[in-house]
Amino acid sequence: MKDIVLSVRNLTVSFKTHGGLVQAVRNVSFDLHQGETLAIVGESGSGKSVTSKAIMGLLTPNAIIEKGEIIYNDVNLVTLNESKYSKYRGADLAMVFQDPMTSLNPVMTIGEQISESLMNNLNFTKEQAKARSLELISLVGIDNPDKRYKQYPHQFSGGMRQRIVIAIALSCNPKILICDDPTTALDVTTQAQ
Repeated sequence: MKDIVLSVRNLTVSFKTHGGLVQAVRNVSFDLHQGETLAIVGESGSGKSVTSKAIMGLLTPNAIIEKGEIIYNDVNLVTLNESKYSKYRGADLAMVFQDPMTSLNPVMTIGEQISESLMNNLNFTKEQAKARSLELISLVGIDNPDKRYKQYPHQFSGGMRQRIVIAIALSCNPKILICDDPTTALDVTTQAQ
């Protein structure tokens, strides 16, 4: 059997509300093996996105992991503070978010956003990051990478923004790529590709 790269055990996530705690995820457990694709399937509101964000350490401030473990490289990520957790994002764990409009910073160019990940996680120089960013923009099927590199998210269609979010997630060759409905904003032909 292949090595386990991520193990989630009895994950329970609740949200603090004015009416008390509301459970969003109850006792979720699974193992992700090396080279495996794992799908979490469920109806809208069943906790798929919350589970994904819990793995990434990106839950909202009113969320509480009541119990459970998220084990990656023999480390229980649930026990880490933000500073230590952030070291795992990018090169180890990356995520393609469902909504590209809220995933991208509206005041930074597309090129800056892709380059930032490369410089922060892989210690690329500005020149190296730009070269890799241009390659990624082209790789996700966007023409004129030199022009697009300098543009802002509002200058892109929804599908193009989604492709940029995918490029950012892939930029550091993460060990685990979490996709939260990654093709929602893409047209049917691009989804099929």
